[in-house]
Amino acid sequence: MSDELLDRINEAELPEPLQAALRGLAQALEPVLPTLPDHPQHMASRLFGRVLEEAADPATETHWWEANLDLAVKTVGNAGGAVGGLQQAAARVAPLMHERMGPYEEVTLREITEQTVWGICMLSDTLTEPQKHYVAPNAISLAQAHFSPYAWFRAIYAGPAPVGFLMLYDNPEEPEYFLWRMMIAEPYHGRGYGRQAIERLVEYVKTRPGAKELLVSYHKGEKSPEGFYLRLGFEPTGDIVEGEHVARLALD
Repeated sequence: MSDELLDRINEAELPEPLQAALRGLAQALEPVLPTLPDHPQHMASRLFGRVLEEAADPATETHWWEANLDLAVKTVGNAGGAVGGLQQAAARVAPLMHERMGPYEEVTLREITEQTVWGICMLSDTLTEPQKHYVAPNAISLAQAHFSPYAWFRAIYAGPAPVGFLMLYDNPEEPEYFLWRMMIAEPYHGRGYGRQAIERLVEYVKTRPGAKELLVSYHKGEKSPEGFYLRLGFEPTGDIVEGEHVARLALD
C-alpha cells in the first residue's frame, strides 16, 4: 500500500515542498506496514491516503487531515510498530499542509451529519491516557444523546476542521443547563479552541429560558480539566455528583 501511496503522491499536483514531505512520509511508512496486523495496517494506510486526498484538493469542504495524520501515527504505535520515523515525517508534513489548506481560527458549533458522524467519533481515538479517563468516547455520548430528551450536542469546528465535541444537558423546564461532555482532539490542544467553544456554548445557553448559570463537573487529577474551567470563570460549588466536582459559571 505504501508503494501505491508513493505513486499517488508523485502523480498529484502539489507544491514541491509538500510533495517531497509527503513522499518522505510514505517512505517512512513503507518498512513499518508489513510489521503490523492486517487491521491496523489497513487503517494506517487508509488514514495516510486521506491526508493525501485533502492535500490534492485544498478546496475540500471539511478538513480532517490533521486528525487523520495523528490517528495514523497512533494506529501504528498502538499496534506495536516503530513510530519514530513516522512522527518526524509527519512533523515535516504538518506546517506545509497548514500553508496549503489555510488557517483554522474561527470556532463554531455545528450539527453532526451523516457525512461527519464517523469522523467526529474517531476524534476520541486521538486522546491518550490520562485524558481518555476524563471524558467518554464521542460514540458513547452520541448514543446516550439519542435516548435523552434533554441532550443538545454539537461538533466543535475551527474553520473547516472538526476539532472536538460537546454535549449540553439542556432542560428549560427546571431550568438546568449542564455541560455534560466536552473534548478537543489531541492534535488541536493548546490553540484556544476549547475556550472559544465554551464562549459559543455560553452564547447559546444565554438564549435558553431561565438560564442563570452553566454547570460543569470534572474529576481531579493529572491533566484534569479543572484548571481550564477555573480559568474561564467557573467556580466550584462544593457539590460532588457521581464522584465528579461541580462548578458553575454565572451568566448574568
